[in-house]
Amino acid sequence: MKFASLLLLFVAQAAWARVPYQPLPDVEVPPVLEDEIYERAIYVDPLPETRAAGCSVTIRGGMPKPEPVCLETNSENLYPFNSLGVMEVDSGKTLQLWCPSGFTTHSESLLTATCVSGTTFKVDGRDYNFKDLACKSWPGFKAIKTGGTCNGGIVIRVGFEITSSRFAEQMQICFNEQEEVTRYTRHQLFPGSNYYETGVDRITFQTAGYFNGKNVDKLYTQAVQLETINKDLGGDADKYFDMSTNVFLARGHLGAKADFDYAPEQRATFLFINAAPQWQTFNAGNWARVEDGLRAWVSKNKMNVNCYTGVYGVTTLPNKQGVETPLYLARDANNNGLIPVPKLYFRVVIEPSTHRGIVFVGVNNPHLSEEQIKKDYVICNDVSDRVTYINWKKTDIKAGWSYACEVADFLKTVKHLPALTASNGLLV
Repeated sequence: MKFASLLLLFVAQAAWARVPYQPLPDVEVPPVLEDEIYERAIYVDPLPETRAAGCSVTIRGGMPKPEPVCLETNSENLYPFNSLGVMEVDSGKTLQLWCPSGFTTHSESLLTATCVSGTTFKVDGRDYNFKDLACKSWPGFKAIKTGGTCNGGIVIRVGFEITSSRFAEQMQICFNEQEEVTRYTRHQLFPGSNYYETGVDRITFQTAGYFNGKNVDKLYTQAVQLETINKDLGGDADKYFDMSTNVFLARGHLGAKADFDYAPEQRATFLFINAAPQWQTFNAGNWARVEDGLRAWVSKNKMNVNCYTGVYGVTTLPNKQGVETPLYLARDANNNGLIPVPKLYFRVVIEPSTHRGIVFVGVNNPHLSEEQIKKDYVICNDVSDRVTYINWKKTDIKAGWSYACEVADFLKTVKHLPALTASNGLLV
């Protein structure tokens, strides 16, 4: 009797571990608080060693190429993975694979694969090694307006349109169409996030129908950005650029490529609405250290966290007369600045289960003095001395002067985020 009770308890616990959180709402409606939002998670706890034989596919190294989008069967959810970045499927259970161009093995765009064992799956009555279920070409991704608004923009869903009524979302974006600036992106990190797929090629950034037909890729080229800023400053902009030491403006990811485990998701981060002009010394310096350190720490501590990554303000450089002049990559017909060079980058991190949070802030200007930074670029009380999991050089101006703040303190200044809360203190 005692054994039967323990068995029932084990089954219940294992089933509970496989249930994903509910999807994020499409629209942010303040004053909904962060700790009232329950999200889909594509992470599951590893099942005990005593579970029935099933299938295990390691995302890093075990996927077909080109890679299909892996889905829970008849669901909009991307297939979950455990804390080691492994997809687990019980024997006899299914997942679905989507390749809009068809598969190298099948002409259909959507396959249902049943786990046999190990990496063997049955499709249409025939056994296949999972790695053989490759797409004919990479699945396309979309950035679709929801019809909703956010604080300072419109809400856009990024992901994969499986059918007209089935959209697998990986992140949301709050984009201001008038200023052509993304206020923030929103996605999640999971315990398995540090086991993201490696070797995924970087692709050309896409406008996806935004930016009013501009050739944004050209605006970011080193020659054109120098020409644009030189014009705004009235000449002498050359001294602010040194391509040999990475002092130029790059396409700075907001939702980072490596924050997503699956290759199709990583490719879907290459959208100009998921980027902003970022000095490359900062992009590859302290901002990369924040992204990498946070991802590793979340995985090590087996957390599910929500990330709101965005920009604030417009950075400046002195023109020929010494007047601080805001920097943009483009202008409209009325000479209003478009695609601003942000003053600050930030990432708000919230752990909903414990209601703890933190904000990482980086200064996007390698040409400032320490005095200028402390006067105009530090917008909340610095608590970075309590952060032990980021290997950064906080006061290195070229690498991007960086600091951390409490969520409530940060939101006193940055007003375009939703009503987030971290009522139980710092996430450290």
